[in-house]
Amino acid sequence: MNQRGFTLVEMLVALVIFALLASAGVGLLRSSVDTQEVVGAKLADLAASERLRLLLASDLAQALDRPSRDAGGSVRPAFSGDERALRLVRGGWTAPDGASALQAVTWQVSGGALQRAGSEAIDGEWDGAATPLLTGVERASFRYRAASGEWHGSWAPGPSEPPLPAAVELVVKRQGEPAYRVVAALPRVPAAPRQAEPDRTGQPSEPDDGSAAERQATGARW
Repeated sequence: MNQRGFTLVEMLVALVIFALLASAGVGLLRSSVDTQEVVGAKLADLAASERLRLLLASDLAQALDRPSRDAGGSVRPAFSGDERALRLVRGGWTAPDGASALQAVTWQVSGGALQRAGSEAIDGEWDGAATPLLTGVERASFRYRAASGEWHGSWAPGPSEPPLPAAVELVVKRQGEPAYRVVAALPRVPAAPRQAEPDRTGQPSEPDDGSAAERQATGARW
């Protein structure tokens, strides 16, 4: 029986075809892995942005009119902020022992990262560490909306103004991504009533709203 094997040319052709198929398979696999990495990074960025939005909204929604004192005894307002950072006191925080407690919170932009720090010590020394929520931040700024509807680059209310802003806006621009905006509302806290100034006898005098003069004029007519 005459048995004929493969020639050298046939073997070379088969090897070339196998190499082409293997190269195509490796390229397809690499492309799939690269695509998976890009999609995973985008999903992680979206999750970080959503986590930031929810955490900021939670902090602001539970902000309290609770002034505090620093380590030197100076009074700190319940809420303060500028374009780079803000500080507030919030309620509804779950302490490590499971109990609900107050927490002093700061948000700030530092070293290309947007950070949040929380402290269980409302007064005195700060006992919390900053946690980066977003990295690769090119630009981030805060704005504060007053009850009148005007936006300000800082928040330092006067005696006749509410201690908390009506809303806070955060604009974030990350590397290679468009800027996006987060707006969250705060609870309505009325301004503190104006205290009456003491008169010469040391007793609080009535506010000068014209009623005293009217009573004097009425008594003179009688």
